[in-house]
Amino acid sequence: MLTLLEQIDKGTLWRAIGGIHPPEQKVLSNTTNIASLPMADEYVIPLPQVGDNATLSVSVGDYVTKGEVLTNGSHFGYLPVHAPTSGHISHIEQRPSNHASGLPVLSCVIKPDGLDTLSDKVHPKLALTDIEHLSNQEILSKIQEAGIAGLGGAAFPSHIKLNPASDIELLIINAIECEPYITSDDMIMREQSDAIMQGIAIVHRLLKPKRLIIAIEDNKPQAISIMQQALSRSVLPEDGVRITTLPTLYPSGGEKQLIQILTGQEVPSGAIPAQLGILVQNVATCYAIQDAVLRNYPLIERVVTITGNNVAKPGNYWLPIGTPISHLLSQTDFKGLDTDKVIIGGPMMGYALYNDSAPTLKGTNCILLPDANEMAPEQKELPCIRCGECAVVCPAQLLPQQLFWHSKAQEYDKAVSYNLNDCIECGCCSYVCPSNIPLVEYYRVAKSAVKNEIEEKKQAELAKQRFELRTQRLEDEKLAREAKQKEAADRRKANMSGTDKDAVAQAMARIKAKKEAEANSEVASSAPTDKRDAVAAAVARAKAKKAAQTSPEKLEASTTEDPVDDKKAKVAAAVARAKAKKAALQSADANNSEPKVDIETSEPAIDASIADVDDKKAKIAAAVARAKAKKAVLKAADASATEPQNDSEIPELIPDAPVAQIDDKKAKIAAAVARAKAKKAAHKAVDTNAVEDQSETETSEPVPDTPVVKVDDKKAKIAAAVAKAKAKKAALKATNATERQNDAATSEPATVAPIADVDDKKAKIAAAVAKAKANKLAKQAKLDNGKD
Repeated sequence: MLTLLEQIDKGTLWRAIGGIHPPEQKVLSNTTNIASLPMADEYVIPLPQVGDNATLSVSVGDYVTKGEVLTNGSHFGYLPVHAPTSGHISHIEQRPSNHASGLPVLSCVIKPDGLDTLSDKVHPKLALTDIEHLSNQEILSKIQEAGIAGLGGAAFPSHIKLNPASDIELLIINAIECEPYITSDDMIMREQSDAIMQGIAIVHRLLKPKRLIIAIEDNKPQAISIMQQALSRSVLPEDGVRITTLPTLYPSGGEKQLIQILTGQEVPSGAIPAQLGILVQNVATCYAIQDAVLRNYPLIERVVTITGNNVAKPGNYWLPIGTPISHLLSQTDFKGLDTDKVIIGGPMMGYALYNDSAPTLKGTNCILLPDANEMAPEQKELPCIRCGECAVVCPAQLLPQQLFWHSKAQEYDKAVSYNLNDCIECGCCSYVCPSNIPLVEYYRVAKSAVKNEIEEKKQAELAKQRFELRTQRLEDEKLAREAKQKEAADRRKANMSGTDKDAVAQAMARIKAKKEAEANSEVASSAPTDKRDAVAAAVARAKAKKAAQTSPEKLEASTTEDPVDDKKAKVAAAVARAKAKKAALQSADANNSEPKVDIETSEPAIDASIADVDDKKAKIAAAVARAKAKKAVLKAADASATEPQNDSEIPELIPDAPVAQIDDKKAKIAAAVARAKAKKAAHKAVDTNAVEDQSETETSEPVPDTPVVKVDDKKAKIAAAVAKAKAKKAALKATNATERQNDAATSEPATVAPIADVDDKKAKIAAAVAKAKANKLAKQAKLDNGKD
């Protein structure tokens, strides 16, 4: 099986994918030699032509010579801009650009002096043998300084393309020129074949490929013959160099399509041919390279095809870069209307120019001026009928229909997923579309939007990096200042005498003490609210303890003679606890600034350490105190319930009357009412005594003079007097109610009724017990009041 290089040597060609055969219309401009036009009144040189932006090295009024550099730059992708003729700088301003958008760009306007004086750097042409001593880097520097860019339309910097990262095995010189109407490459091959071969030899020396192919379409027979003769006269090696003729097909001149036809290899999506060891260079670019290397002549002019039925003098012309389009139209006798189109490029990939004052550029290879018979009138865009013709003719094997839908819907991310960037904008899909859909225009808009998004993300990332660097710089400066201050302090400390050290220590001690005093004062000023809660909790605990001690004694005294069941004792204990809690809350509300006092010891209950206890600990302590009080009451109730009953009082209180006729139901109701009243009177008596004792204790005990809680003595005394008065009033009410109950119970006559089957004995005992309890409690209340 033959290798790829052996197949190339035999001239093997592979089948082209897609493509169309539009009318060529090349005879309008390739029948005459390349000519020149008179000098224009002014030349407009856009500064951002190729590569990164550069700085302008001239100003208004300066005189420049032909080929003089107008800009400076240091980026590896920078290409300088040169003066196309000699003259003065008349303006540096925004001028319309040679672009489909027509947006203005910064331009340098030169008023020619008519002398066309060359720069002193340009010298007579040298032979290839005269540059043998130059290194590859020196040759590439000459190409960059001359501003050489790809003249096939892409205008990519040639010095970057000719310095690939990997070895090149196959070099292809592209002389296809497949687009209709364009004949600039055809004519330059006819007239400058030897110079082109010298440029190809320079490129061959830089790359040292194993094979070199000069590809020309078969519709250029004269150019093929002339290039064959020039090849035989050139210094290129005989082996591995050949001219290959390709069948006419549009767009076989595309870089990736040409590689596929000559080698059968397909360049992957997102890759470049250099990654496959292949490099493609335009034939007109090779001519510019030999001028730059052998003459130091910069790229300030090129061959441009001016054609179409609307021009009286179609042909190819050497045009200085920066020539206004309006000057070309006037010099070639434009005979169309003002509304007729001026197309930059060919009919397939060109774009209409909206302002004829725009200048020609390095990538301008054709100016098409068609009439109404050559260009079909604009027709209304119709809905897609899904015929699939666009996919058949696409040379990049894409899905133009899918790309159209997503581009029209501005779903650019989905369009990118369908390999939007692989579209070469050849226009084949638009050419065959029966619905007259300008598909390529949609793709161009989508590409621009994607490019803008990428640029915005790039700028945002750069802004983020700048912010992070600034933050790091500020942090480094801060650390440096701190380190410098520390070093200075260490030096001062090392130079300090013993007396100075003692003075510094004393000053530091004073500062520390002052800070501690300020912190303590802030805590004291912000603590009253929390500490009032702690005081209230302490008072509640004290009252609960008092109730726990008082209630068992009274319960024991009242139950030494009367039997009380365990349930009633528990109820009484619970009521006592509730009353104690209520009294504590009322006392705390009446005097929020009342200090904590220990009821049992009559000593201050709060010191400086207790005052700092937080609210949670106070609540826990109060709960523990209540639990202890409850336990004490239950123990007292249990002890009282187990004592023997004194039955001697029962028969004394039983009325001397017949008992057989007592209604059992009424007796039970009466007994229940009596028990309830007795219970109520007992609770009131207990509550009154507890409140009175508490009030006396509070007013008699000293108030601790703590620094945390500041108590107003006058307010405390008034609150204690009010509480004592309320307690006495409640005790009097309880005494009166008990006396009325006793009178009603002793004076009520017994009811005689017929004897029934009810258990009379139980009813009598219950009534007697209730009366005895009431009498006992009333006596106890009187005794307690008498003590007051």
